[in-house]
Amino acid sequence: MNKHRCAYCGIEVSKKDKDHVFPKCLYPKAKSSSKIQRITVPACRECNDGFSDDEAHFRNVMAISGEPNEAVQELWESKIVPSFHKEDGDRRRTDLQKITRSVQTQEGERLMVFPGEDERVLRVVRKIIRGLCDYHGLVSPVSDRRVWAADLRYITHDIGLNLKAVENLLKRFQNDMEYQHREKDIVEYWYEITNDPPIHSAWLIKFFESRTFMGIVSTSEDGFM
Repeated sequence: MNKHRCAYCGIEVSKKDKDHVFPKCLYPKAKSSSKIQRITVPACRECNDGFSDDEAHFRNVMAISGEPNEAVQELWESKIVPSFHKEDGDRRRTDLQKITRSVQTQEGERLMVFPGEDERVLRVVRKIIRGLCDYHGLVSPVSDRRVWAADLRYITHDIGLNLKAVENLLKRFQNDMEYQHREKDIVEYWYEITNDPPIHSAWLIKFFESRTFMGIVSTSEDGFM
């Protein structure tokens, strides 16, 4: 039997042991017949199973943290709302409340969700970047400590950056980056290899057309220390 190495920890696995880099739970039923290949990488059972709970939480956070498109609306009705009535439903609702806070806007006070404040969300984003590094043949395995990730909206709000300025900067980055997507209404991403220590590569990942994360992969196992 052919052996492959887990994209996340590097141990040997069989050819059939695979993980979906972008969680399957992000795709509504309407996408079940999609002709676009969903990215998979070799993964051991421990690494694969170790993200399942966080990925469901990630889906829920993404669904309520921006303007909903049709994919989000279908996910909300068909998967997310029913999940709140399961055994762990109370915990999942509480998890969402923990990252919801009141924000003063031009329209008045409103509740907003900040995924960048949730380590479980960022852990999934880092895992996606690690998987993409393997899928594109860039470097593998990439440990979690080598990846930095942040929610762009969180950075904009809490560091006080001008949103328009950030959007213009992103457009410049994107023009220089290689573009990829796996259903634009679900996820699209850009990346660039720099190999300019301590940075190996830079990433932008947009979920559901409105939630953008940025990530950086370090050249060293020491991360960015």
